[in-house]
This record gives sequence, C-alpha cells and structure tokens, in this order.
Amino acid sequence: MSEDHSLSLSPLRALLPHEEWAELERYPTQTYLAGRRLLRQGDKGTQVLALVQGVVKIVRTDRDGRQRLLAFRGRGDILGEMALEGPGVRMASVWAMSNCKAALVPGQDFRRFIDNHRLGCPLAVMTSRRLREQTEIQDGAAHQRLAVALLRLIEVSPRGQRSFDLTREELAQHIGVGRKAVSKALEQLGRGRVEAGKSRIRVVDLEGLRNAIFDGTDP
Repeated sequence: MSEDHSLSLSPLRALLPHEEWAELERYPTQTYLAGRRLLRQGDKGTQVLALVQGVVKIVRTDRDGRQRLLAFRGRGDILGEMALEGPGVRMASVWAMSNCKAALVPGQDFRRFIDNHRLGCPLAVMTSRRLREQTEIQDGAAHQRLAVALLRLIEVSPRGQRSFDLTREELAQHIGVGRKAVSKALEQLGRGRVEAGKSRIRVVDLEGLRNAIFDGTDP
C-alpha cells in the first residue's frame, strides 16, 4: 500500500462555510435509533438527509441477494443525494450504527441550495473522494484493508469512540475478502491493536493501527 494513502473523507460540512451547512440543519429533523434504517434501497429519492448526529453504514444488496457494506458516514455528511439524479432510485440502504439525527431536506430544496451557493465544486470533490474510498478499500493485504476500514470508521465517529457493533461477515463484505481472511487479518493485527468478539470490534492501539497500513509483513 502506497505511502501517499490518505484517510480523510471530508464530509460536505467540512467543505462548506458554517452558515451554509447551518441552512440544512434548519430543516425538520428525525431521530433514528441504532439498528434502524434511514433510507431503503429501491425507494424513490425524494429527499436528502443531512446527518446532524450519529454514525451510519451504507449497505447494498445485489441481484443475487449478496450484501455489500459500502461505506461508513458520520456527522456532517449528506445521504441520498445520488438518487436525485438519473432514474431517481436509491442504490443502497442506510442503517444507523448508533442513535442518529438527520435533517430532512426535500430534493428540490437541496438542488436549489446547491445552485444558490454554487456548490458544484465541493460536491464534485466529495464525490471524487468517495470514489477513491471505494477503490482504496480493495487495495493491499487483508490486514491493511481492515486497518483502513477501522480508521475511517473512527474518523466519522464521535471523538473518542473506538468500539463498534460490527460482525466479521460485515467487515469481509466491506473490504472484499472472505470471513476467514478477516479472522486471519485480525490475528495479524494482534489483540494489542484490535480486539474482536462475535459482533463487536474495538480498536485498542490507534497509532499501531495506522502503522499497520504501510506494513506488508506480520506485526
């Protein structure tokens, strides 16, 4: 894995002046408990969610029924904007990993918001980084991919959070390997860096996990 690897995903909120993001937060909000679905794959895209609080995971179900965990998103991110283009159908579902709150922005209002503030460039930057995210998570050895995935999850989570409800199967879906490969990757990283149970994973050594990204050998 190359040394120029970057973890920063820069949600839309980080690319806008505070007052512009605040306009989105003024829309009516809805609270979603952990485990609840915010957006459903296949539904028509009529609104965008501005995530005010919490962490979500984006999951796509393929035609053969296979699920893929595509990404994690946190506070300051926009959800569902892609369904405002093209056929207007949501390509994935969004699930709350923690208690979440999101502002519900009608699609027409979001388009007008983008036009009024000339936000085509920030949106293009966000989209480019998301595409790079999808490419990079498939690059490198399994333990390197797992380290990247966990560090990105920490990046979008509230400060200090290092423990998450995630199964090995979900991690396998996300980094594009089999479940056994995830178990082996966890062994390579070591319990000094990451501790994993049946459905929960905790990062113990943040700096050690960062170092593992560029480590092609067993720790």
